[in-house]
Amino acid sequence: MVLLGIILFAVVYYNRPIQNKLPNTAGNTNIAQNQTTNIKDISLNEKGVVKKKIIVMPDINYKNLNKDTTLKELMGSRKEDLGIKQSLDMIVKSNESFTIGGNKISMRDILEKAFIKEGSVFEEKIEASGAVLPQKIKEYGIYVVQPGDNIWNIHFNILKEFYEHKGINVSSKADEPVDHGMSSGVGKILKFSETMVIIYNLVEKKVALSIDLLEPLSKIVVYNMDEVFSLLYEVNYDNIDRIQFDGKTIWIPAKKQ
Repeated sequence: MVLLGIILFAVVYYNRPIQNKLPNTAGNTNIAQNQTTNIKDISLNEKGVVKKKIIVMPDINYKNLNKDTTLKELMGSRKEDLGIKQSLDMIVKSNESFTIGGNKISMRDILEKAFIKEGSVFEEKIEASGAVLPQKIKEYGIYVVQPGDNIWNIHFNILKEFYEHKGINVSSKADEPVDHGMSSGVGKILKFSETMVIIYNLVEKKVALSIDLLEPLSKIVVYNMDEVFSLLYEVNYDNIDRIQFDGKTIWIPAKKQ
């Protein structure tokens, strides 16, 4: 009789309605939302097998920019979002790596070395549990130095393309001195731009100390696109020659409201 009672109890227990086994989510919005998200993320095929779409990013390799269709489309899309076509080779995010001439470099490594060069500390936010919080992902423009390049012309090409995207035609002589040998507004922006870039030596794997010695295919110029465009967006091109620059700090006339 005892054995029969145990068997009957087991049958009743394991055949209860399934909802009684689910956790009660009443009053717990987070759990309910997480369950909804999981249901949306997962789909079933006709055979009942779980499917989930996985997006595989292409390897960002300089030599494949015009060969790899997926990579070409990715770079084209990122440049288009910034209004850039020719003046930069690649747009790379701060959590990505890229390859040039067989050298694979991570943006994180470049940024860490750049901070050290400036005497700063590359900081990460760490929770009490010890978990590292992800930093805001930023975009960086990469230009691979070619024979005959100089830093001034590299900056100037980006500036011209930025304004062309806004419908403003910048003269090829806009960077030349104006009356009495004074620097033009464009010239002052280009000079200030030298303080905003990172020159990275691909061979020695370190931030270069001089921006004047640009060896072809051995160095890259790295732009923080947030900084570059935040500066250019503040400039009213009609008043560009009113810009002041003392070698360290740049003053831009306030826009009229």
